[in-house]
Amino acid sequence: MNVDKQFHVMMTMTAANLKSRYRNTIYGFLWVVLNPLMLYFAQVFAFTMLFHGNFNNYPLYLLGGLLPWLFIVQSVDMCTGVFLNSSYILKNLPINPIILPFSQMIDNFINFIAAFFILITYFCIVGKLSVLVIFGLLIPILFLFLMTTALSTALAIINVRYRDLKFVVSFVFTVLYFLTPIFYSPSVVPSHIRWVLLKNPLYMLIQPFQEILMYGATDTYYFSLVNSAAVTLATMVVSFFIWKKMKVYVSFYV
Repeated sequence: MNVDKQFHVMMTMTAANLKSRYRNTIYGFLWVVLNPLMLYFAQVFAFTMLFHGNFNNYPLYLLGGLLPWLFIVQSVDMCTGVFLNSSYILKNLPINPIILPFSQMIDNFINFIAAFFILITYFCIVGKLSVLVIFGLLIPILFLFLMTTALSTALAIINVRYRDLKFVVSFVFTVLYFLTPIFYSPSVVPSHIRWVLLKNPLYMLIQPFQEILMYGATDTYYFSLVNSAAVTLATMVVSFFIWKKMKVYVSFYV
């Protein structure tokens, strides 16, 4: 099957995933968008009203951390078991297996973009953000998509051989949620252990979102972009070699 046909199959599967998710629902796509939005507003309320936090522009800071984090976690969760869950497709259609995690990624990315830009539009309307900030978000969003796609694909192919991985990944991301400065600032962490958080690859991916939303295109933002690019490139290279080495397991174990 040539590249054009593979791409057509991938987009068809993405559309099928979207339709199946909203089938027999009254509000369809709205539910998927509302889920991250409700979680976002609940945390904003908790940390600004109930706990009386004095973090300036906390809603913007949380926006830059929480929604990208949810995209990563949901993508990994959707993709890790995709080869086993869709074995009937691989057995009946002559497609490249990599299409399966890619179609899941595009599906989830559409949901992320919808929720993210609803909030971005709101903050632009109330005068918290400028148009330049929106353009500054495009590069972090690209790195987020590429790195998450690479990570999810690598975990998906490893899970074919080691099927406990899905449970391990779920546990690890639960722990990492509290070890990643998403809903708190790194400045509240004691300086002697702060470096551990700052070297977290997932935080390096998320930090440019927080920097551009909170402070604009500063030197720190550009430095965080360099870190994000490095993490993305490294993940893509490692994922490529994992895929090349382990893709044969799809035929043996699925």
